[in-house]
Amino acid sequence: MPPGAETPFQSARHIRHIAPPCGRHPQGNNGRVMTAQAIRAGEEIPRTNAVKQGVLQLLARFFCLRTAHAAMLLRNREIGESDERSVRRTLAILHRDGFVYRVQHLEEGRERGGIGYVYGLSDKGVRHAFRNGYATLATKTLDEHSIRTLDHELEITAFHIALHRLCAAEGLRYGWRQRGLKRIVHPDAVFNVADPENPAKAYCYFLEIERAKLGNYRNGVPQILRKLKRYHKHFNSTRCEKEWGFREFRIVIVQRTEERREGLLKSLRETVNHRMFTLTTEEDYRRDIGGTIFRTPKDTAPVAFAFLTRATPRHYDERNRSQEREYLSRVPPSPKVIPPPMAAGTQEP
Repeated sequence: MPPGAETPFQSARHIRHIAPPCGRHPQGNNGRVMTAQAIRAGEEIPRTNAVKQGVLQLLARFFCLRTAHAAMLLRNREIGESDERSVRRTLAILHRDGFVYRVQHLEEGRERGGIGYVYGLSDKGVRHAFRNGYATLATKTLDEHSIRTLDHELEITAFHIALHRLCAAEGLRYGWRQRGLKRIVHPDAVFNVADPENPAKAYCYFLEIERAKLGNYRNGVPQILRKLKRYHKHFNSTRCEKEWGFREFRIVIVQRTEERREGLLKSLRETVNHRMFTLTTEEDYRRDIGGTIFRTPKDTAPVAFAFLTRATPRHYDERNRSQEREYLSRVPPSPKVIPPPMAAGTQEP
């Protein structure tokens, strides 16, 4: 890594030294610059308590949340109406005080009830997160751009929550990044999961949420295939190591239906046939993200892959040597990406 380069996963001790983003000083009503003391006073949480702080920390970690998701993560158990009502009130107070931004959102498939809200940190909330040491590599403002792609952002959050719960249940450490991602490849998120057999190493992943059909063709090639070809060129390259801190990875591609997954698998077999591409569906990962829900274009027969390792590996012999050896050598855990030395199941990189 070159001096000063930022890796996608930094240790917790580095995170504490991240300075708050620089910006213009807020202006008072009389047009004069406010003092630093006045700025800090205006950005302290009024009548703070553990629930308010816990909600802000969740929004710093998961970017955007519905009320039910926030209540589930905060309580860490099955929730009832009283739990949702309590968290909804806390979110409303934080919104009133300017720490949280909210936008109306009609949940897909919902037939009863009114329009709900999706919550995220405001600019003020992000500054508070950085100044008080609970910012993560997913901490950013819910702004107008995010609102235009809200369904997409919520699907990223749903995958993040599923991964978080899996790692908590299995006692695994993981790191997650959701900002500062625009480089040679521009994923929806980048994350790693500690190798269960060697916790000092980690499996590295890029996440791509693909909810649209094949489209935006250029020279007969759809947009998604152009993007996946860039990943293929980036794999095991020096440029990848310089930009992300690792060379080998997998791309988790989430699609809406089984039919769309089969269509993309067919296209990949004809263009970039590689096991780095692991495809699943929204229904499958929501049901059991730790199950055998992933498929790759490299397999001519339908063979599912578990999240960290191959499910039911074949017995090694001369007949399956090329298949097994190729898979294991192409996407091993990365030795240079070490998950944060924190309690099992925690997320902050």
